[in-house]
Amino acid sequence: MQWIGAIIILTVTTWAGFDAAAKFKNRPGHIRQWKNALQMIEAEMVYGQSSLKEVCESISKNLPAPIRNFFLNLVEDKQPCADFSVLWSTQLNKHWPQNALTKNELEILQQFGSTLGQHDLVQQQKQIQLTLHHLDRELSEAMDVCDQYQRLARGIGVLSGLLVIILIM
Repeated sequence: MQWIGAIIILTVTTWAGFDAAAKFKNRPGHIRQWKNALQMIEAEMVYGQSSLKEVCESISKNLPAPIRNFFLNLVEDKQPCADFSVLWSTQLNKHWPQNALTKNELEILQQFGSTLGQHDLVQQQKQIQLTLHHLDRELSEAMDVCDQYQRLARGIGVLSGLLVIILIM
């Protein structure tokens, strides 16, 4: 009976370690998806002269999950909203647990959302470029720590399970 408990403990802690490692692995990809979305917003708004709703519909059709879900929710939200930045922030907070991103990226995207649709096209393009620059910096940092912390998280998961088993037995 003790062996079954030990196997369960080791399985759970190993799974937790691999789950944490997956977040480190997925973070650069999610940042790239957001960068692609911002570039699409820029192209649609500046060159296509599209409205925010049309931009969100287009992005939701062209990007993979989890970011697709965010833009779908923006389009499908039926609650009356006078300010798009409030809707952006609300949906971003609802969507955030699906991402492997950190609070820094959340703040960058919330700051961008507060300016979206508030300026003329030239200023909007500058805001998009500024946000892309911040996301580039975060992407660089994410890639630096990805391999290191990914292996560390897996190792800690397995080793903590072994430690618990040793202490119990």
